[in-house]
Amino acid sequence: MKRMLVVCALVGMLLVPAAFAADPTPADFKNAAKYCKAVREAKGVEQFQTLYGKNANKKNAFGKCVSTTAKAKAENREDAEEQSKATAACKKQQTENAAKFAQDYKNFGQCVKAEKNKS
Repeated sequence: MKRMLVVCALVGMLLVPAAFAADPTPADFKNAAKYCKAVREAKGVEQFQTLYGKNANKKNAFGKCVSTTAKAKAENREDAEEQSKATAACKKQQTENAAKFAQDYKNFGQCVKAEKNKS
């Protein structure tokens, strides 16, 4: 009886951390395929197929996961690029004519938002 309790306690200690482990995020991986593989391992194949599979037999889940993750990463890169261009334009405006900049915009963020909308 004691052995059974010890074995159950040991098994419980191994399973509990795995259950509370955080799901992987795309930012943790350099490419979408590695991210999707980690998600599939973390969630289990059936849950992964239910989550990402779109056809009748849900066998296209891995491809759908890679595709959607890659597209999302590309959009994030484009957004970051737009943000840095807008920030640079605002810094240039502010250094060239600080009085006009203060008159046109309440703060720096408002200038960045306006510059992003121009693009």
